[in-house]
Amino acid sequence: MYEQELNEIGLSNNEIKIYLALLKSGLLNPTQLAEKTGLHRSYVYDTLERLLEKGIINTLLVNNKKNYQAVDPKILREIFELKIKQLDRIIPELSSLFESKNEGTKIELHKGKNVYLTLIKDLTANLRKNDVVFIIGANEEVLETIEPIYLKQYFSIIKEKNVKERVIIADGSKRFKERNIEYKNLNRNYLGDTTIVIYQKKVFLFTWDDPYYLILINSRKIVESYKKQFNLLWKIAKK
Repeated sequence: MYEQELNEIGLSNNEIKIYLALLKSGLLNPTQLAEKTGLHRSYVYDTLERLLEKGIINTLLVNNKKNYQAVDPKILREIFELKIKQLDRIIPELSSLFESKNEGTKIELHKGKNVYLTLIKDLTANLRKNDVVFIIGANEEVLETIEPIYLKQYFSIIKEKNVKERVIIADGSKRFKERNIEYKNLNRNYLGDTTIVIYQKKVFLFTWDDPYYLILINSRKIVESYKKQFNLLWKIAKK
């Protein structure tokens, strides 16, 4: 039930098994954990050490023998928020190193069902206060189906940072009821089967084939070209 979410925040499968077993059962020793999880005792010991290092379980001596218990799940959030703060402190220097070696045009190709997640993660990590995101041919129904959790997080961030979205959609398409998003409609023939997302110095191109494809272009010149295309379509689109 919770395995996928715990895996996405960095816990291995064995760590998840042991952590959940401790949450459900309370205080357990390694032998009991091996029985409940089906893991070999050597794996149990190794995994317990990693969980102790991460600070999400504790030890307690019972009859001079080590037993283990899970910390309050709320502490998980505090631990990862602290890691994010530590990372935030060095991001500017890391970004400077990255940008110094990546001048000019950079192109990436991604394939698969989760390509939208690549975009959402990029936006949530890099959006700045008062940024504007330009979108041509958005398919909100598909996006809502594929990435509902990350989409909710994204909406929270654009509100917090006062980011604006200007979105051109096909006539009759779904709209999200968000104050930060301004929609206009165009005949579907003008938009085709590609979604274009433009922000900062990046252009994301999605193709609606099976599987999905995403092309990321990192170039100020190309961004300006796509912005001109967006502005032309925005003028003829209707609210």
